[in-house]
Amino acid sequence: MNMILHTRNPMAPRRVDLFSELSKEFDRVSNEVFGAPFFKGVNKHKGYPLVDAIRDKEGLTLQYTVPGVKRDDLSVEIIDDPDGHLLVVSGKLSDDYVYSDEYYQIKELSKQEFRRIVRLPDDVDTETEPVVALRDGILMVDFILKKVEDEPKPKTRKLAIS
Repeated sequence: MNMILHTRNPMAPRRVDLFSELSKEFDRVSNEVFGAPFFKGVNKHKGYPLVDAIRDKEGLTLQYTVPGVKRDDLSVEIIDDPDGHLLVVSGKLSDDYVYSDEYYQIKELSKQEFRRIVRLPDDVDTETEPVVALRDGILMVDFILKKVEDEPKPKTRKLAIS
């Protein structure tokens, strides 16, 4: 989380995230116990924008929180990697939401550019263009899954005995 507190006003409210270390440890243990192959390479405690991954039998949907980010200030890319495919979401907060420093009492929103990289699971069809939509500060990227063909039945041939 990017957070800048201005100390000009000692009575200004302050925010302390007491649960960040606990959250990191919980995520690590959960991934070890339950496994989460499509989160391999994702560093949740450093990630912005926040992301949810929703999987069903037909597809994978990634939802990113990007409030205050305009469509023209976002970029969504799929990068081929030796270990598979990476989805890269990058952008910046619109200048419409940025004020000069003397007006801030608390400043948690960052003007800096962001970039979030997620390794996609092997069964995601990256050849088919995913549906990408931005609505109400949520960026949704919908992938379909590759069709899993039935395992080929072993062919049996009867051999003649001479």
